[in-house]
Amino acid sequence: MRRSLALVMAAAVVCSLVVVGVVQHQDATAESHLERARALFATPFADAPELRDIPAADAQAELDLAEEAGLNAGALHHDLDALVHLGRGDLISAEGAMSAARSEAGWTPHRHVLASVIAREAQRTDLALAHITEALALEPDHPRALLQKADLALDADDARTAENALRRLLETAPNVASLHDRRGLALERLGRAEDAEREWRTALELDPERHTAWINLGRIRRAEGDADEAAASFEHALELAPANPQALLGRALCALDRDDLDAAADDFDRVLELAPHETLATIGLADIARARGEVETALSGYREALRSKPTDSATWVKLGNLLFQEDASQSALAYERAVENAPNLAAAHNGLGAARMQLGDEAGAIEALSRAAELDPTDPHPVMNLALYYERAGDEDAARLQWRAALDRDPNAEFARARLARM
Repeated sequence: MRRSLALVMAAAVVCSLVVVGVVQHQDATAESHLERARALFATPFADAPELRDIPAADAQAELDLAEEAGLNAGALHHDLDALVHLGRGDLISAEGAMSAARSEAGWTPHRHVLASVIAREAQRTDLALAHITEALALEPDHPRALLQKADLALDADDARTAENALRRLLETAPNVASLHDRRGLALERLGRAEDAEREWRTALELDPERHTAWINLGRIRRAEGDADEAAASFEHALELAPANPQALLGRALCALDRDDLDAAADDFDRVLELAPHETLATIGLADIARARGEVETALSGYREALRSKPTDSATWVKLGNLLFQEDASQSALAYERAVENAPNLAAAHNGLGAARMQLGDEAGAIEALSRAAELDPTDPHPVMNLALYYERAGDEDAARLQWRAALDRDPNAEFARARLARM
């Protein structure tokens, strides 16, 4: 009897030890899942520069396993929910989860950055700026806060602030392609084209599949007149992102540059399918209509673009040029709007001077044409317009002087050479 009782007691002890072992194993496993979730949430900036780069779904899966085992993750649960919702584009749910995390554990630099990202995407710029100011007050070198500060500065065309923030980030994360890509944009806006191009090439060395860097490189090569490399860059971008409207827009502009109107029109149409408010595509289609002699279609396109972007002086000039032959007074109004928005745009002053000359406003014509000639010392057109004015006024000496000045600016200006020879 005693032996049987001893055996029963020994078996109970063994069972209790097994249960304790199982519980301890479960606890250790749960803790392991929780630690993995925390590690994924804390992915270093260099590996995940933007909040969307953090592997939140993987971290959430680990956390679910930990919570199933009875562990309480606290605010981390809400933080991960917020990132998952952000990745899906659900800003309302992201903000709700972030608010729950804040209610449970207060503000942190991370939560201020998240709130700023949500506000920026909701086009609440003042709130986005306020949150990023708070984040940097708590942690002045917080990398994702500095990145958000740079993005907000680029949105506001504050290239100097953006460049300063990005340069600070690159000191500690020099191998992050997206930082070089963004810094290229800031440098371009600061007028440092060569430095900008160098940044984009560095970005592509670090990440050859970064399509935005290919687009930016294409833009700057096109601006510098390298049509072949520009077109090749846009093609690279489209191989990586076939439905990217900016890559399509770049390819369309390259086609327009080489007078391939059909290819350009196809791409511009596709851009407007993907991005209906892209005014450059609307302007491009208007340019094509003008080249084809479809005046009413071109006028409608320019006016539509100007309704969306009324401060675009280059388009006001295009509209003025198209109106010039039919309605000089309306043409002059278009050029005046261009001058209002860009007082130093020589083409606007030149067009305005020509329109005023057509309307018989002699003093106004001379004033505008003289200003155009002053603003662009290489352009012969305002000088030739002045020469034509003086010819019509019967002042041959003044006209001759202007024709010679036009030839000084452009020795190949055959029109100026022929007019001078006739005098």
